[in-house]
Amino acid sequence: MFTISEQVKIMNDDDPYGLPDFDRPTEALLSQLTSAVTRRGRVPLSVIDFRPSGRRDGLAEEGKLTLDVNGAIQQYTLAARGRIRSRAEVRALVAKSRTAAFPVLLATAYLTLALADECVEHDLQFIDLAGNLYVHAPGQFMLVSGRPANPEIRRLALRSGKPAISANASALRMIFVLLSAPELLNRPYREIAVAAGVALGAVGSVLDDLRERGLLAGIDDRRLLDPAALREEWAINYPLRLLPKLNVQRFAVGDPSWWQHAELPAGQAWWSGEVAAAKLTGQLRPAGQTLYVEPTARPAVTMALAKRHRLRADPTGTLEIIDAFWHLDETRKEKLTAPPLLVYADLQRTREPRNAEVAALIRNQMEQANDSGPS
Repeated sequence: MFTISEQVKIMNDDDPYGLPDFDRPTEALLSQLTSAVTRRGRVPLSVIDFRPSGRRDGLAEEGKLTLDVNGAIQQYTLAARGRIRSRAEVRALVAKSRTAAFPVLLATAYLTLALADECVEHDLQFIDLAGNLYVHAPGQFMLVSGRPANPEIRRLALRSGKPAISANASALRMIFVLLSAPELLNRPYREIAVAAGVALGAVGSVLDDLRERGLLAGIDDRRLLDPAALREEWAINYPLRLLPKLNVQRFAVGDPSWWQHAELPAGQAWWSGEVAAAKLTGQLRPAGQTLYVEPTARPAVTMALAKRHRLRADPTGTLEIIDAFWHLDETRKEKLTAPPLLVYADLQRTREPRNAEVAALIRNQMEQANDSGPS
């Protein structure tokens, strides 16, 4: 009997993946999945044969898979899914598996610990690219759970399937404040709604969606189960679904070092992107500037900056001014930089290699802060 249960906190950032196609599973994809398990968990598992059926009726479209499970030969009906978002999706696969000719093996990009537990509870065997695994064969039982996905695997999982409820603009506002101020998670719904600037009715539906997706646990004592995955998801969705609603304007500035002596009104404007990264890490020389401003203060703040630093409207300018969308406590408001998650997301959306390295540093800082504090 072979059982491993890991709930490690560190990210496995090495050996980046390409973009395997779970819609058209191949033996190469299955070998990549088994390789992730054997490399990270020393699990004796290998592909003997895979025969795609070419049909699309229930589970049959993925074909028949034969594995060597530590010397025991086991046949499976393969269910390849790029993304499993919720317990309901797990249960739907369990229902379909009752009519399958062989035990069903779910192959997916990544399963959270909560969704992996759901699979085990319903005896749905699985394997993912992060090295998580639940398989059993005559005389063999293997369980590897809790391995975190690296950013490449998370991006692959997010590209698959329809966006969750928690990917719309209001939900992104709310998730941002919960990740930036975790103590809000157990505050009354009204306080969460005010901090996020969303309707009171949106709070419950977003929490329900996170819970169904295995990212939130508890009713009276709520806690995020995989904040690292949720941060990565937020950073990917932010420029697509929330940023376009924040009245982005660009300006040109003659002096490239103007930001170093710019005076920002406390509690009304915050640096993000490259300038914030430079202040937080000391590892970057900013070429562009991202500034978030309280919408009610934005006309006055923009006018003052324009007068002092000779800003001029320019769609290709290096300065972008954006509506701030969060309302956190006074301690956080008095800072000159936006919350680290927003800095990270703004660096990521530039797609500049030099920013990617600093973004990784900020991501690591968030991981360390999450490890040392309550989630």
